[in-house]
Amino acid sequence: MGKTGVVLISCLLVSACSGQRYSKPTVNESKDIASLSAQYVNATRGGGWDFTSLIPGKVYHPRDGYIHYQRLWCLDESKGSIEDFHRFIADVCDSKGGEMAEDWCISGSHTYPLFKATIETTGTKCSGGDVAASVDTIEPISSSTTSEWRLLAEKKGFVPATKLNTQ
Repeated sequence: MGKTGVVLISCLLVSACSGQRYSKPTVNESKDIASLSAQYVNATRGGGWDFTSLIPGKVYHPRDGYIHYQRLWCLDESKGSIEDFHRFIADVCDSKGGEMAEDWCISGSHTYPLFKATIETTGTKCSGGDVAASVDTIEPISSSTTSEWRLLAEKKGFVPATKLNTQ
């Protein structure tokens, strides 16, 4: 490959990395929380060169029956906010027939968790001055009523209404 080829490939890579424009997600009950959160992170990312986006944040745990998403990023507050994310997550929860209780979206009957989503600042700033933030979600791979998911959710802090009534 000659100099022209190297220059052409370099231009394409720079264009691909700097030209990506993401939009904030819209409520979609058929999409998983991990994908919606990833879309929010991409749409609100500050700074120019953020290589953390190249590291997969969504991990499937088939044996335990859940999807885990975690991402640190520079939150550009002119594009989004922590409060905006909380409102969005509450709307998604509502569209799935649940209601938010702290970080958990729980079923209308309060007996099982649909997902958990947290977002918070890390207490630091990024090199460009943007707020460093962290998002962390867990959700079932298939059904929110499977025993594997429910056991994991309880390990992660979910307390079913039936246990609340006996305490």
